This record gives sequence, C-alpha cells and structure tokens, in this order.
Amino acid sequence: MLDLSAVRCQIDSMVADQAEVGNVTYEERVEAALAQLKRWSEDWATLDERLAQSHTPWQTPRIFQGPLAQGIAPPARPERLSVAATDGSQIFPDRHEVSPCFLLNIGYVLLHYGTDDRPLLSSRPTLYWRDEDLFPQWGGRRTAVNRELVGFRRSLLELTELAELAAASQAAGHPTVALTDGTLVFWGLDARPPDFRAASLAALCSAFDLLQSRGVPIAGYISRPGSPELVNALRVGLCPMDEAAECERCPWLGQVPPCAPVEGVSDAVLFRRVLNPGERSAVFENRSRVLQDYGAHQVFFFYVHAGDEVGRVEIPRYVAQDKDLLELVHGTIVDQAAKGRGYPVSLAEAHERAVVRGTDREGFYRHLEEVFVRHDIDARVSRKSLRKRTVGV
Repeated sequence: MLDLSAVRCQIDSMVADQAEVGNVTYEERVEAALAQLKRWSEDWATLDERLAQSHTPWQTPRIFQGPLAQGIAPPARPERLSVAATDGSQIFPDRHEVSPCFLLNIGYVLLHYGTDDRPLLSSRPTLYWRDEDLFPQWGGRRTAVNRELVGFRRSLLELTELAELAAASQAAGHPTVALTDGTLVFWGLDARPPDFRAASLAALCSAFDLLQSRGVPIAGYISRPGSPELVNALRVGLCPMDEAAECERCPWLGQVPPCAPVEGVSDAVLFRRVLNPGERSAVFENRSRVLQDYGAHQVFFFYVHAGDEVGRVEIPRYVAQDKDLLELVHGTIVDQAAKGRGYPVSLAEAHERAVVRGTDREGFYRHLEEVFVRHDIDARVSRKSLRKRTVGV
C-alpha cells in the first residue's frame, strides 16, 4: 500500500523543480521557444543545415518542409473512405501460474464511410506455448521469453495484420487509410541480436512495401506526445558557436548554457500555441539511429491539433513525399478525432476489441487450471500467485 502522505512533499519538490529551471518559469520557457520557432519559421533551411552539422546528446530532426510557425489547414475527408486500425494487448508469461504460456490479442477495425458496407469490429487471440515460443533462439542463444520480447512480437503482429487488412480493403475497391496506435519506430531494436533485428525489420519493411504497392497510407497516432525533438532543434539554433553546435566542447559546461531558455518544453506544448483545431505542423524526419536499417521507409512526423490535444502523427517516407497521401492522412486523422471526441474513433474501437482486462486474465487462468486438471496434469500455482489472489489480515 502506498503511503501518500509520505510522498506528497516529494511530489511538491518535483513539480517545483519542473516549473522553474535556472530561475526561468515554465511559461517563460514556452514563450522563448515560441519566439525561436518564429525566428526560424521562414529560414528553416538554414537551421536544417546547422542541425546536419551539429553533434548533440539529444535527438534532433531533419526539417523536411516549412514554414515552422504556420499551421496547415486540414483538407476535407473524401466522401468515400475506409479506415483500418489495429491495436494489441497481451497476457504476459508468468512463471508463478500453471503454465508459462503467453497470449496476444489483436483488435481489428475497418470502418466504411460513404457506403452501406458493414464495419468490421473483431479481435483474434493467439496462444503461444510451444518450446520455440517460450525459449526462442536469437544470437546463437536460447533465451526465456520475457515481457520485452512479447511486446516486440505484439507490435510486429499489430503492424503486419494492419497492412494485410488495409491492403485487402483497398483491393476490394475501398479507398483506405491504415491507422495504428503509437510510434512506427521500434525503439530498442538496435540493441537486439543481429538475427532478431533482421527478422523484425524484414517483417516491418514487408508490411510497408505491401501498403505502398497498394497506394495505402499508414500513420501512427501518438496521444499526448512528450517528445522535444523540434525544441531541441531550436536549442541548436540558440547556440552561439560558429556553424554547428558541439555539445562535448560546450564552453558553458557547469554554467547555464545559451540554449537553456527553451529546455524542458515539449513539441506538443509549443504547437498548442501555433496550431488552430484541425491544423497540422510542417513535416519533419526522425533521425534516430535505429531507423538506419529501415531502408526506403524512413519515418517522418508532424503534429496535429486534434481538438482536445496536439497529437503526433508518424508516417513512412512514401507518405511524406506524396502530397495527396499526406493530405489524406491529415484529413482522416482530424475527422476521426472529431468522431472520437478528441481521439481517433477507429483506434479507440480497436483498443476496446484488443484490451485484456484483469477479469479476462483471471478467467483465462481459471479455465487453464480446469483443463489441466481434466487431463490429470499438475495445475498447482506458486504460493506467491495464491497470495496475490487472496487477501489476508
């Protein structure tokens, strides 16, 4: 049990530290970031050149287009449109339960607009229990599956299933947009064994190839994004060093550096001051190291005012470079957010189909125990698991 009274002072200290850095209030930092955004709005190409030459410990984007401080109005959604979406959930392997198996549940949604076609609202659970599932071999070693590996597998399954669903819809004569919840960047993939990375990237790029070949745009929508990539670019713009910022040779180490006035501001907070409801920002390219192996499918992003929040939308290169596909994604996201009261309705529906709640998990293990007993297999769980299920005094 959490003793809330014991942590209140720590919460107060944390918020106070975040509200004021270097005697500069948070509101002052937001205003400073806005001023820098306006400064570089038209001269964004110069800032982009400086970013390409700079070396910083924080991630900065490539500026794909400008102006930076001007919102782009949303196009009207096509009269006929289908929106495909997937989301996933799981029951992680638990050595304290009767079996170390795990389950992935993928929610599928296909919504049709401008036609009489019935929507698809479904889910598909898949149970993994075989030896190759529980002890996969990567990098020449057999390793017990863990939460991270299950998470990678679920994310890949969400994307590959979405690609097949959207491609089939497009082939059936429905102009289709594919939406997924969250990032298109598989963070942490560069730290995995080479064969794991190669297999994951092959599946990922195959999904993008399929969608591109069918002319279907895909976008990942990130709600309440906290990324400061563009603000980091503005920090580089504030650096007075000649030509490029070299943070390892910063003359202000141990002091308040010239880039500090905008530190701590997220891109979403900044664009909340710039974008009107429905508008999007300019497009930027993610320059993360993990994307070096994405081949032709580098990830780009923009921010959109979805009504109640500024969300981040990630798209592959083929969408960013095609004006029609880019506008289709923009218009679809805005329309879906309006229908979903601030969050894309197709993603909300996919989540509802995918989510595995606590009662679902309990029912799953209860049925598992019953089947084990029926087959005269030892169905005992650990004392720790039993203790969690019961409350004692």
